[in-house]
Amino acid sequence: MSTSHAAPTPTADDAAPASSSGHRWDFDLLRILAILGVVAIHVFGLILGSPELKGTATWTFAVVLDIGSTWCVPIFVMLSGALLLDPRAHRAGPGAFLRRRAARLLPAVVVWHLVYLVVVRKVLLESELDPSTVAVNFIDGKVYTALYFLWLILGLYLVAPVLAAFLAGDTRRARIVAVLACLWCAAVVTLPVLASYLGFPRARVDTLVTMFVPYVGLFVAGYAWRHPQRTGVRWLAAGTVAAVLVAFNVWLFLAGPSDAVALLKAVVPINYATVPTVVASIALFVCVIDLCARVEPPAGVRRVLQRLGDATFGVFLVHLVFVAIVRRWAPDLYADPAPVAKTQLYLLVVAASFATSVVAARIPLLRRVF
Repeated sequence: MSTSHAAPTPTADDAAPASSSGHRWDFDLLRILAILGVVAIHVFGLILGSPELKGTATWTFAVVLDIGSTWCVPIFVMLSGALLLDPRAHRAGPGAFLRRRAARLLPAVVVWHLVYLVVVRKVLLESELDPSTVAVNFIDGKVYTALYFLWLILGLYLVAPVLAAFLAGDTRRARIVAVLACLWCAAVVTLPVLASYLGFPRARVDTLVTMFVPYVGLFVAGYAWRHPQRTGVRWLAAGTVAAVLVAFNVWLFLAGPSDAVALLKAVVPINYATVPTVVASIALFVCVIDLCARVEPPAGVRRVLQRLGDATFGVFLVHLVFVAIVRRWAPDLYADPAPVAKTQLYLLVVAASFATSVVAARIPLLRRVF
């Protein structure tokens, strides 16, 4: 392989904001921002389940916070790619890589599917668990709202050794692959929507083994744009692009019915893997790491960020349990669509989830599934 395209060694202008151990606090910050976005979607998105509020200030408030947070899942996927496609993660070979990842993720997959099936759906929500429906939900990777992400990550783990071997530390190659793969993945998501708009309905159905496919491009993009720039105005350009495209998604969701809007929604549907959201997510990723590269926070701040960053996986896993608890024992708060009430619910869920995850990380048995 030619060395002209090898991954650059970080310099004074593109050095990552890492500690002496190599841990990157900018990635911790991105994890924290992303999980706050995930919780926002699942809390403020509840308002969007009340179509009678459409057109009100409350509806607009919910759309801004829900649709305005669609970058959060792509950011998580990019962070995984930035770390897992690094050649150093594969030095011991694909077998060792997959065993380590399986030991980390499979216990969480088993335990949290049981938690959401038995504790949340059966006990808290008192739902009937029809075996056939549960089986189909399992096949589709949709046993509960957010559990699809575990199957998504498992799929990316499986292809990571192949992608890492092909990229071989070549940043230029990674960027080319990322662009092409993101466009391909966007087409996977968009074409069925466009066909339906043209009068030929197409249902795009993911299963637990294909859930990862639309995210391969983002996975590579995280590795391709992992190096920050300490100087220059790339952060400003990237931040502007991110803000414009996030605002575009919000506007598109709020836009009234018209032929032009319907066509636009068919060409660029609001989805984690379509072009506006993907570009916005990559731009936000670049903006944050570039800004962080210019800052030297105290060691204590880095430790706090690392602890909170490490807790985000647990927050992702447990936050919907707290939403279900509020739904069961504080139904008025859960059902109240007022922005103040939803903000209270959001803060409660965030605080309870972080506290639970941080404590669980100190308990050996729980640490394996948080």
